[in-house]
Amino acid sequence: MKDVKRAAVCAAVASVLLVGCGVEGDDRDGDAGGGESSAASAKESGPVLPSKGPYLKGELAGCFLAETDAGVEPMQVTGPKLTLPAIRFSPPEGTDPSAVLVMLHQTDGDRCGWGDFAILAALQGVAGLSYDQCGYAAARCSIEDLDDPVPQVRAALSEAEKQWPGVPVVLVGASMGGSQTVRAVAAGVDVDGWVDLSGPSTWADVELASVAGNIRTPGLVAISEDTDGAEEAAAAQALAQATSSTFVPAEVGHGWDLVVEDDRLTEIGQQIVTYAAR
Repeated sequence: MKDVKRAAVCAAVASVLLVGCGVEGDDRDGDAGGGESSAASAKESGPVLPSKGPYLKGELAGCFLAETDAGVEPMQVTGPKLTLPAIRFSPPEGTDPSAVLVMLHQTDGDRCGWGDFAILAALQGVAGLSYDQCGYAAARCSIEDLDDPVPQVRAALSEAEKQWPGVPVVLVGASMGGSQTVRAVAAGVDVDGWVDLSGPSTWADVELASVAGNIRTPGLVAISEDTDGAEEAAAAQALAQATSSTFVPAEVGHGWDLVVEDDRLTEIGQQIVTYAAR
C-alpha cells in the first residue's frame, strides 16, 4: 500500500474519534473522557431495518435478512484449495461504494451473521463481503492449517477487488474473526484499515500481542470490559496502543452484538462505517 494511502488512513482514524474513545491512560471502566457516549447501545441517526420481513428468498432465505434497497446476493470466494460461500452487499442501485468491508464471523455464526450490519452499511454507501471461514458452515478448505486466516482473507480481498476495483477495503472481524483480522493484518494482507470487535487476546495458540509490532496500518479495537472481563479489555487496549489504533470501550456486548441493536447501527457500528468511508 502506498505511503500516501497509509497517511490517509492515519488521518481517518484520528478524525473519527468519538467521545469516550482513545488509547490514552489506564481508565477502562467505559468513562474515559465521558464514556457514556461510547456504549454500544447508543444510537446514531441513519437507516433502520424493517422489524418484520419481508425477507430475502432463495439461497439466502435461511439468513433471515430483510429486503431493502441494498443489493444482497450469494456468491463464492475461491482461492487455492478454498471454496468459501459468501454474500455480496452493494449500495442501492446508482450509488458507487466509498469503501468495502470484508467481514470475518465469530464461532457461533457464519456469513449470515453480518447481514444486518452489512445491509445498514450498504445503505450508507459502504459495500461489504462476508464469507464462511474454514472449519465453519459450508466452507470447503484443504489448506494445511484451517486456522490460518491469511489464505482466506487474500482470496476474499481478491474477490472484493474484482467486484469493486480500486475501492478502499477495511477488514472487520467479530470475536474469533477479530483475532483473525489482527493476525491477517500483521501477516501483511493489503488493506486500508481494520477493525477488531472483541477478538480474544490469544487465538489458535497465537498471542495477538506477539504480532502487533508487525502492524503498520492503524485500526479500531472495540471491547466491553463488563462482557469480556478486565483482563481481555486491558489486552485489547494494549493492542490498540501497540498498533497506534483507536481503542473503543463498549458498555456491554460481544462481537457483532456491538454494532447493531434494535434494527439500526449502534454508535460503534456507525463509527466503523464512518472510519471505512473516509
